[in-house]
Amino acid sequence: MLPAVAIAAVVAVAVAVAVAVAVAVPALRHRLVRSALRRAGGRYRRRLEALGSDVRLSQERRLRRLLSPGTGTAGGSEEFQERHPLGQPCRDGAPPDPVPPLRLWALLPGCWDTDPRLQGSLLYLDALGAAFPRALARRGTALLHWTPGYPRAPAGWPLPTLYCTPAPAGALPSRAAALRVQLLFALRQRALHVLEAGLAAELHDALVALRTEWPQLAQELALGRLSPQPGLPEGVRDQLQALLTPDAARAAEIRAECARGFEGIAMRLWPQLEVVVVRTAHGTERLYCDSLRQADCQGLPFYCPFYQAAGALLGVNLWPAEPATRFLLCPDWAFCEFLPCPANRETRTVLLDELWEGREYGLVVTAQPGEYRCRTGEVLRVAGFHKQCPMVEPVRRESQTLSVRGESIPEEQFCQSLCRALRMWPGARLIDYVCVESSLLGDSSGPCAPHYEVFMELQGLRDLSEGQRYKDGSRQRLPQKKKTVSFSSMPNDRKINSTAACISLMLEGCELKKVRSNSRMYSRFFVLDADMRSVRWEPSKKDSEKAKIEIKSVKEVRVGKKTPVLRSNGLSDQFPDECAFSIIYGDNYESLDLVASSADVVSAWVMGLRYLVSYGKHSPEAPGTGHPSLRTSWISSVFDLADLEKSGRIPVSRAVQLIKALNPGMKTSTIELKFKELQKANERPGMEVACDLFVEAYCELCTRPEIFFLLVQFSSNKEYLGVKDLLMFLEVEQGMEGVTEEKCLEIVSKYEPSKEGREKGYLAIDGFTRYLLSADCSIFDPQHRKVCQDMAQPLSHYYISSAHSACLLEDNFWGRSDISGYISALGLGCRSIELVLWDGPEGEPVVYTSPSAASCVPFRAVVGLIDQHAFTASAYPLILCLVVRCSAPQQRLAAQCLRKTLGEKLYLEPPNPMASYLPSPEELKGRILIKGKKLPPTCEDSEGEVSDEEEGWELARRLGQEDREAPEGGGLRRVRLSRELSELVSLCQAVPFQDFESSRRGQRYWEMCSFSEVEAGRFANECPAELVSYNKRFLSRIYPSPMRIDASNMNPQDFWKCGCQMVAMNYQTPGLMMDLNAGWFRQNGACGYVLRPAIMREEVSYFSANAKDSLPGVPAQLLHLKVISGQNLPKPKGSGAKGEVVEPYVCAEIHGIPADCAEHRTKTALQSGDNPIFDESLEFQINLPELAVLRFVVLDDDYIGDEFIAQYTIPFECLQPGYRHVPLQSLAGEPLPHATLFVHVAISDRRGGGKGHRRGLAGRRGRRVREYTSTKATGIKAIDEVFRTATQPLREATDLRENVQNALVSFKELCGLTPAANMKQCILTVSTWLLHSDSAPSVTLNLAEQYPPMEAQGPIPDLLRKVLTAYETMIQTSRTLIESADAVYGKLIQAQQAGMDFHKELHRIETKEGLRGRKLQKALESFAWNITVLKPRRAACLLLLLLFCSLAAARQTLPHCCRQKTCSCRVYDLLHGMGNHAAGILTLGKRKSVPLAFQSRLYRLLHGSGNHAAGILTMGKRGQHPGTTCHDSLGCPAGTDAQPTAVPRGADSSPAGPRECQGHSGKDLSSSQAQGAARSFY
Repeated sequence: MLPAVAIAAVVAVAVAVAVAVAVAVPALRHRLVRSALRRAGGRYRRRLEALGSDVRLSQERRLRRLLSPGTGTAGGSEEFQERHPLGQPCRDGAPPDPVPPLRLWALLPGCWDTDPRLQGSLLYLDALGAAFPRALARRGTALLHWTPGYPRAPAGWPLPTLYCTPAPAGALPSRAAALRVQLLFALRQRALHVLEAGLAAELHDALVALRTEWPQLAQELALGRLSPQPGLPEGVRDQLQALLTPDAARAAEIRAECARGFEGIAMRLWPQLEVVVVRTAHGTERLYCDSLRQADCQGLPFYCPFYQAAGALLGVNLWPAEPATRFLLCPDWAFCEFLPCPANRETRTVLLDELWEGREYGLVVTAQPGEYRCRTGEVLRVAGFHKQCPMVEPVRRESQTLSVRGESIPEEQFCQSLCRALRMWPGARLIDYVCVESSLLGDSSGPCAPHYEVFMELQGLRDLSEGQRYKDGSRQRLPQKKKTVSFSSMPNDRKINSTAACISLMLEGCELKKVRSNSRMYSRFFVLDADMRSVRWEPSKKDSEKAKIEIKSVKEVRVGKKTPVLRSNGLSDQFPDECAFSIIYGDNYESLDLVASSADVVSAWVMGLRYLVSYGKHSPEAPGTGHPSLRTSWISSVFDLADLEKSGRIPVSRAVQLIKALNPGMKTSTIELKFKELQKANERPGMEVACDLFVEAYCELCTRPEIFFLLVQFSSNKEYLGVKDLLMFLEVEQGMEGVTEEKCLEIVSKYEPSKEGREKGYLAIDGFTRYLLSADCSIFDPQHRKVCQDMAQPLSHYYISSAHSACLLEDNFWGRSDISGYISALGLGCRSIELVLWDGPEGEPVVYTSPSAASCVPFRAVVGLIDQHAFTASAYPLILCLVVRCSAPQQRLAAQCLRKTLGEKLYLEPPNPMASYLPSPEELKGRILIKGKKLPPTCEDSEGEVSDEEEGWELARRLGQEDREAPEGGGLRRVRLSRELSELVSLCQAVPFQDFESSRRGQRYWEMCSFSEVEAGRFANECPAELVSYNKRFLSRIYPSPMRIDASNMNPQDFWKCGCQMVAMNYQTPGLMMDLNAGWFRQNGACGYVLRPAIMREEVSYFSANAKDSLPGVPAQLLHLKVISGQNLPKPKGSGAKGEVVEPYVCAEIHGIPADCAEHRTKTALQSGDNPIFDESLEFQINLPELAVLRFVVLDDDYIGDEFIAQYTIPFECLQPGYRHVPLQSLAGEPLPHATLFVHVAISDRRGGGKGHRRGLAGRRGRRVREYTSTKATGIKAIDEVFRTATQPLREATDLRENVQNALVSFKELCGLTPAANMKQCILTVSTWLLHSDSAPSVTLNLAEQYPPMEAQGPIPDLLRKVLTAYETMIQTSRTLIESADAVYGKLIQAQQAGMDFHKELHRIETKEGLRGRKLQKALESFAWNITVLKPRRAACLLLLLLFCSLAAARQTLPHCCRQKTCSCRVYDLLHGMGNHAAGILTLGKRKSVPLAFQSRLYRLLHGSGNHAAGILTMGKRGQHPGTTCHDSLGCPAGTDAQPTAVPRGADSSPAGPRECQGHSGKDLSSSQAQGAARSFY
C-alpha cells in the first residue's frame, strides 16, 4: 500500500511541476530570448567600438561589398568617386522589404554581420535596456503604428513578446480604427513601460482620440467587448475581441484620470511609464513631439532610435536618456559622403573621417548595389564624435526653402519664427502647418512676390487676434465646486496669519498622503493631539500608540522633495515640490514623507510643527493665546491715537482710512467689506468699531501668510525676529556679507513700527513686511544703481543706448511729433540720437520726423535742447548721428549752429593714427561726438561728393524726393557735403560697409558702419563669428527697417549677442523690446553705457552668437526662481467692462543668446483678489550670464479687452539672491504704486546645481557621462603640439572640479537641502539636528587643522554618520583640489602663453602652410577655441576653490585681497568668477598676525571663549565627563571672571569683548553655543 501511495505522490508532484512549467513557459521564453538578444547587442556594440577606431577602413570595406564585380575598386573611394559622378536624388519612401521572422541561428555572430536592420534592432534593445531596465519587460510596450498593405517591423521586432498590442490591429484598412484599437489594448495594460509609435503624429492622434472617446473606451474595457466601427472588419473584430477580457477596475481608473484633465495624462494612466519611442523626431514630426511634451506626455523622455534616409538604415541613437537626439553613423551600414553647406561651386564631397564638429553637410549615400552616390536631400549637423564615428543631428531637407520677401529662407528658420510668433498666445500649441503660395495679392505684391499663406493646426487657442495675445486659452475653466468626498484642501476663506491659526488647523486635522519607500502613496487623516505632544494618523495597521510621532522627537521639518523617498524617480513628477514636506524624527533620523493638497496646507503644518518644536523646549507660554502682545499693543496704541473722543470706539470710515494709511495700496472696498464681515460675525453692527474688532480686522487684512511663514522659519521661538535671528536671515538667506548687529539694529529702528520693539531690538511681522517691501530689500542690486563697470575700455567695448526718431510720439507715418521726445530720451540715459536734416522753408535746416509739413522741427531748437539736457542723466559722451538730406548752404548753417551752441562740448580733435582703438568713455566725459560722412583728404573744395547713407532713404522716398536715383550701372548714390559739416566729424566717421575681410584689412578704428535691421540680421544668422570679430574694434549702428511704419521695435538681443554696440530703438513705442532695452541699460547706473562680455572684447577668443549650449570660458549658471505671491495688482488698462477681480499668472522670460532664451509661466491664481498666491518654482539655465535679461510679465487670464497687467525687466547680473520684492511697472515703464511680486532667487553653478541626482535604478540610468573640455586641431603641426600638452591638465582640472562639486551636492542632499543651498545652511542644519537630539550625540569640528575634520564623539545615528562621511569626502576632495591646483594651473597657463606666442605670426604661418578657404577659417576658429579654454578665466572655472578649506593658513594675504574687490587676487577671481561672491571662503583655523578687521566672528568667538589655542568647536549636547571642568553658558570654566548671560536660542554666545579663559584650550562648546557659532559665522 505504501509504494502505491508513494507512486501517486510522485505522479502528483510531477503533474504539478509540469503544469507550473507550462504556465511559466511564455515568461521564461521571453527572458531567455531577451537575455540572448542583449548579449548579441552588447557583442555588436563592442564591434562597433572597434569599427569606430578607423572609420576610413570600415567605409572602404563597406564600399567593396556594395560594388558590383568588375566595377574597378582597386583605387578605393577616390577611384569610385571619379567613375561615378553625383547621382540624382534618391528614391525615398519606397516600402521596405518585409522583415523575416527571427531564427535562433540569426543570433550567432557570423549571421548578422551584414544585416543593418538586425544590427540596429539589437543596438536599440541593448541601449534601451541599459538606460531603462524595465523597458524590456514582457508585454510592457504598446505599439501605436498603422502599417496597411505591408508589415513594417517595429523597433524591437526580434523580441515580439515585448508588445501588448496585437499585430493584426496595425494592419487594419482604416488608420483611425487601427490607432483606436491599439490604444484600447494599451489602456488595458496598466504596467506599461514604453509607448512606441512609428510617427509622433500617430501617437498624437491616438491621444486625441482618447480625449474625445474616453467614455466609450472605458466602457469597452469594462465589458471586454469591441464595439463595431468603420474600418474594423467583422472577422478581425472577432479575432481581436477574443483577446479582451472584462476589467471593470481598470475602466474605473481610466474614467477617474480622464475626468481630471489631460495634462500629463500618459503618466497618470500608466504610472510605470518610462519613455516614449518614436521612429522620427525631426522635421515636421518635431512639432508633434513638442506638443506631446508640453501636454499629454509631460515629464517623459522621448527617444528616437534610428536614422534612415534613402530607404536605408544609417545611424542609431545609443543615448536614450539624453534629451538631445544624436545619431551615431555606423561605418559598415552604408558608404556615406557629405557635401559642405552652404554648397560651394565645387561639388567635391568629404568622407566620414573628414567632418568638422558644428558644421552642416548634405548627405550622399551608397547603400544598395547599383544605386551609387545618391543625394538624399538631407542636411545634417555634426554634433560630436564617438571615437571617429560622427554623431549627427538632422537639420532639414535641402528642398525645404521658401522665398519669403525675395530671400531664400530655410523652412526650419521659418518654423522657428512661426513658433516665436505663437508664443504671444501662450495657450496656442502649434501641431502642424503647411505653406502654399498665395495669388491673392496679384500684381500689388510687386518685387516681393511670392507671398505665402500659412495654414496651421493649433491646439488650445485658435483665435489669434490682437485682442487674444498672451491669453492662455489652454486652461480650461474650472467647474464650480461640488459637494464630494475627495482629497481635502484648505478652504479659500481661511487665512493663516498666526501660529495659533496653524495649530488650530492641525488640531482639527486634515487628509494627507503618506509616501512610503516603495513609491506608493496612501491617504491618511493626520491630526495633532489635544495636548499638542504628538501627531497621529489613521487608519493604520499599527497599534494606535505606534501610529504617532511625538513632538519632542522631531529633529527637523523639511519643505519640498528633500528626502531620498520623495526624490525617487517614481514620485518626482506626480506632485509639485511645494506640496511635499517631511518630518525627520527619532534618534535614527527617520523620515515621515507627506504630500498635501496645496501649498497652503503645507505651510500651516510646517509652521505649526516648527513652532511646537521650539515651544516645547523654550517658551513658557501656550501657543494658542492669540497674536503676540508686542503687535497687539502696538495696534491698540494706534487705535488709541485715532480715538479722539476717548470713547473706546471710532467711526468705521476713520478705521478704514487708518488701515489704509498703515498699508498703502490696499483698496477701501476690501477694508470696508472686512469690517462688515467681522461686525456680522460678532453680532455688533453699527457705524463704529471697538479696539478688539479693529485689531482683529488689521491682523486678518495686513498679515501676509508667506511672510509670516518666513518669519517663523527664522525666528528663535517667538513671532518676531531678534537681532541674532535677523542677522542669520540676512547672511544665510539673503546672501549679505559683512552684516553686523549694529546694522541689524538700524534695520529694526528704521522699519519696526512699535516703540517697544525698537527698544528691545525685535522685528515683528509688520516691521519685517515693511523691510522686505523697502528699497533696501529690492531685487535690483544697489551696487548697480551707480556706475560700477570699468569705463576706461575703448568705446567699441560698450553697448550704447541709442534712439531712432526720438521726437516722434507715435508711428513713423501718421504720428505726431514733439521736441519733448528728445528730453525724454536723454533723461532715460540715451547716448546716441539720430537727426535727419532737411532743407527748411525759411532757409534754416529742419528735422523731419514724418511726411506732414507740420511735423518738422527747427534744427536750431533741437540743438539748443540737446545742449541743455545732454548730460543731465549721464556724464558720458553723447553721439549725434547726422543723416544729411539738406543742401550745402543749409549744411553750413547747421555746422555753425552746432559750433556756436555746443561750443567746447563738441569733440573735434583728430583721431590718433598711431592708436588701435577708440578712446574710452571716461576720456570722453562731457563731450559730444558727431557721427556722419566726411570729405576725402584729397578734396580741397568747400564742398564735395560722398556716398549716400542708406539710413533715412526710405523716408526720402515717402516724402516724394525721389530725384536722387542710383547711378547707372549700380553703385552707391552720391550727395553733396559741405566742408564745414565734414570737419565736425572726428571719431565716428560713417563709411559704407563692403565685407568683413575688407574691413579687417583696410578700415580704420574711427570709421563706423550703419546696418539696416535686415542686413544685420542676415549677418547675425550667416556669419555671426565675423560680426562679433568686427565689433571688437569698430562701432556699428543698427537702425530699424523702413518697413516698420508703425514705429515698432526690433529685438535688440538679436544684435547685442553679435556685439553690435548701437541698436537704435523707437523710444516712443512701449512693449517687450523697449522693456529689454530699458532694463538692460539700467545695470550701470543708467549711464547709457554697458560693458560688453569679456568673451566679446578679447582679441583672441572663441564665441558663437548662435550657440545652443554652454560656451567655452564662460561658466554656465542655474537660476532657481520661486514666484511666491503678488501684491496690489491693478486691473488691465483696457478692461473697463471687467469686475474688480483679476485672475493673474506670471510669465518669467529669459532673453539672451539662443541657448538661454526660455519662458516659463506659473499657474493661474483663480479668484485671488489683488494679492494672489502663486508659490511656484521655475528654473533656467544661463550659459552667458553677462548677456542675459530676466523679464517678469503679469497677465490676466480672464480679461475683457486687455490682458497686460504689469512687467519688470532686470539684467541677470543685477539680481540679488534671497527673498525679494519685484517693483512692477506699466507697459510704458512707469512704476505702478505698491504693485509688487514676492519672489525667491537662488543662483548656482550648472555643474552640481539644479535638480538633485536620482538614486537607485533611476540614478544609474540617468548618470551623466563626465564631459571633458579639449583642445581642437588647427592643422598646423607646431601649434597643435603646443596645445596638445594641455589635454591632460584640462582633464585633471575637470576631474578635480567635478569631484568637489559632486561631493558638495551629496553633502547638501544628505543635509536635506537643495543643491542651490549654501554651506552656511548646511552647518546650521547639522547643528539644529544635534540641538534637538535627546540622545546627546556630539560632533567636534577641529578648527586647528588646516583641513578641519568633523568627528563624532561616541555613538551617532546612521544618517548623521552618512552626513559626516559625506563631509569628510568633501574635505578630502577639496584638499586634493587645493594641493593640485597650482601645478595644474601652471601647466594650463604655460600652454596658453605658448599658444599666444604664435598669435602675431599666425597669418604668416597659415600662408606658409598653404591654408586657404574653409581650412583657413577652421584653423582660426580652432586657435581661438584653444586660447579661450586655456585663458586664466577658464582655468578659474576649472580650478574651483570651494568651501571648508583653510586657505588663510596657506595664503596669509587671502582675507585682505578677498575683501578688496579692486585687487586682482587669483583666488578671489576664481571664486568671484563662479558666482560665489567670495562668501564661500571659510577661513577656519588659526591665523598668525591677522589684523582685527579681518578676523571672522567665529575666530573672535573662539578667542573670547578661551578656545583660541586649539580651535575646537563641538556641535551637539555634552554630558558631564569625569576629569573635565564644568562650563557655564558662555563656555568658560566656573569660577573665572566671565559672567554668565542668559542668551536666547541662536544668539551669539561670545562675550562683548575679547577675553581669554586661562588654563582652557581645546575645550568644547555646548550645542547651543555651537548653533550660535554657526549662525554667527555662517
